[in-house]
Amino acid sequence: MDDTPDGKVQTSVYRRDLGIRAHPARKGRMRKLSYEWFAGLREIVIDPMRCPLTYEEFVTKEYERDRDGTWLDIIPDGFDHSIDAVRYALMDDILRG
Repeated sequence: MDDTPDGKVQTSVYRRDLGIRAHPARKGRMRKLSYEWFAGLREIVIDPMRCPLTYEEFVTKEYERDRDGTWLDIIPDGFDHSIDAVRYALMDDILRG
C-alpha cells in the first residue's frame, strides 16, 4: 500500500469499490481524551481467552512515573495496537462524552 496522501485516497476508493464501508479514523490530539474516557467507564469487558493480547494491553497500560514513583500525566506510546483500534472505533462516542 502507498502511504502518501494520494495513496490514502486511492486506498479509500479501492475499499469503497469493494463495498467496504470504511472511513478514516479521527486521530489528531484525541489520545489523552480517549484514555480519560476509558478511565471513566464503569467497566471494560474483554475475554482473556479469546482476546489475550487485547486483554494484556488493557490491564498493563498505565501512566508513567518519575524517578520518585510519582505518577505523571503521560501515557507511554507503544504496545497499544488493540487499545488504539478500540479508541478509533469508539471515537464518536468519546467525542459525545
